[in-house]
Amino acid sequence: MNYAVWFSAELEKLQDRIGYHFSDVGKLENALVHSSYAYEKGKLEHNERMEYLGDAVLELGVSRFLYDSFPSFDEGRLTRSRAALVCGKSLAEWGRELGLSELLRTGKGLETEQVRHGSLCSDAVEALVGAVFLDGGYSRAMDLVVRYIAFHLSRHPIDGDETDPKSALQMLAHEKGMPSPVYEVLSVSGSAHSPIFSVRVLIGSKESGAGDGESRKAAEFAAARNAFFLLNREELEPE
Repeated sequence: MNYAVWFSAELEKLQDRIGYHFSDVGKLENALVHSSYAYEKGKLEHNERMEYLGDAVLELGVSRFLYDSFPSFDEGRLTRSRAALVCGKSLAEWGRELGLSELLRTGKGLETEQVRHGSLCSDAVEALVGAVFLDGGYSRAMDLVVRYIAFHLSRHPIDGDETDPKSALQMLAHEKGMPSPVYEVLSVSGSAHSPIFSVRVLIGSKESGAGDGESRKAAEFAAARNAFFLLNREELEPE
C-alpha cells in the first residue's frame, strides 16, 4: 500500500466527516503531527501551537452554547458543565469517532493504545479545531464546535438540565416569528438492543439542527440544542 496515497484519501474523508474542506490542507496535516514525530523526522512544525489555539476556541464555543441554552444555570453550574464538555475523555471519544487516532503521526516510542485512549487523541481534536479556525475563521470553527457538542450531548446529557431544549427552541422560534420546529428521524442504526437515532429539526422548510441519541427523545433534544445554539449565533454574525 502506498502510504501517501492512503493518507491523502483519508484526509479527504476526514474533511467530509467534519463538514469542512480546508483551503490550505497543510494546516490539517500539521494538526495531525505530534511533537514526537516532528522530532524524529527533523520537522519544525507540529500540532502543539494549534492545540493551544483550539483549546481557547473550543472553550469559547462551549461557553456560549451553555450560556444561551441553560438560562437557569448559575456561574458554578456553567463552569462544571463546561468542564464536562471539554474534558479529555470526551474529546478523545470524538477523536476516535472521527478517526483521528489512526491519522495522528507520532514517534515510534508511542504505543497505539496511548494514541487511541490517552491525551494524544484529545489533543488532536483541539489542534483540529485550531486548524479550522486558522483556515476558515470564527464561523467555521464554531460550526465544528457545534458538531462536537451535538456528539457529546447525544451520549452524555448535562447533569441538572432542567430546561427542555425542545420547548426552549420553540419559544425562540416564535420570538423570531418563525414556525414551530418539526422533528424528523433520519435513520436508526446499531443493534435492536442499542440503537442510535439520528434526527433533524426543520423550522419551516429549512433544516436548523441535527443530533444523535440512544432514544428518539434524546436525539430530538440533541437536535434542539444544536438548532438553539445556531439560531442564537446567527444574531451575532455580521451580514
